Amino acid sequence: MRIPLVSPTTLTLAEHVSRHLGREVFVKHDNATHPRYGGNKVRKLEYLLADARVQGATDLVTVGAAGSHHALATSVHGAAAGFHVAVVLCPQAGNDHVTMNLRADLAQGATVHPVSAGWKLLPAALAHAALLRAKGRVPYVIPAGGSTPLGACGYIDAVGELATQLRVLGVGRIDAMVCALGSGATLAGMMAGARLHGLATEAWGVRVTPRFVSSRGLVVWLATRALQRVSPRAAGFARADVRVTDDQFGDGYGVPTPAAREALELFARDGVELDLTYTAKAAAGLLAMARESPRGHRYLFWNTLSSAPLGALVPDLDAPLPPKIAALLR
Repeated sequence: MRIPLVSPTTLTLAEHVSRHLGREVFVKHDNATHPRYGGNKVRKLEYLLADARVQGATDLVTVGAAGSHHALATSVHGAAAGFHVAVVLCPQAGNDHVTMNLRADLAQGATVHPVSAGWKLLPAALAHAALLRAKGRVPYVIPAGGSTPLGACGYIDAVGELATQLRVLGVGRIDAMVCALGSGATLAGMMAGARLHGLATEAWGVRVTPRFVSSRGLVVWLATRALQRVSPRAAGFARADVRVTDDQFGDGYGVPTPAAREALELFARDGVELDLTYTAKAAAGLLAMARESPRGHRYLFWNTLSSAPLGALVPDLDAPLPPKIAALLR
């Protein structure tokens, strides 16, 4: 069961990037999954919001860094589905995009609960959920990034959508498809989807978060459980099945790298907007991979950053952030 939110997204050839590399690079535009707020998180929320509704939830409680796209997607789509949303957030390097995400969370009516460090996120979320229960509410806790086996099913659907598009366009084998590896469910769903839909394509994640956030073991568990939700007798995955590159992480989460800036500028020539925390690092990973590969290889980049204008979510752009929330910006 899912709540329909996602509009099928287009698949295009990135002509400038392809000419620059001498290899074909396609883009799956998951930036446009929803006109109000898109990106990869919306595919996961189709399933998670439906599950929350089945369980009779009144409130959603989720976690992330200050500029979390998942927190904002939950704020937007959770409120539209009739839930009250609480987001527990930890500090992140500040920039205009992160600040705008925080403003948008508040503008959707979400309550923001700041904590001082990432390790405090889940305990604080569980404590808030317990407080809600004591008040007679029914909370539904969503982990960082919506990364559960149920959430990962959204990317099983996405790969099925992709497989159909490849057939219609007459595109031959895609040698590798690449996404940002944040909390793990997008990569896991891609792995499960490729196996379920018979797509002979390697799924690669480019790490943008520390290893403890999205270990290979976690991705294996997510991919196996997601696949077995839709195909109960399917064989599970092993650690060797998880393809991850750590080369683009740089000095840490949210810290830009020269390679990410190059990727951002190059993909912009094809009208593909990236961000320096997630998608530009993932695109830099694809560029490095393609430069080392034989000619003739084809690549696909999943653009998972929402392209919906954030200004539409924030009526008062001049309103100051409350001091405790502004303190999340380092």
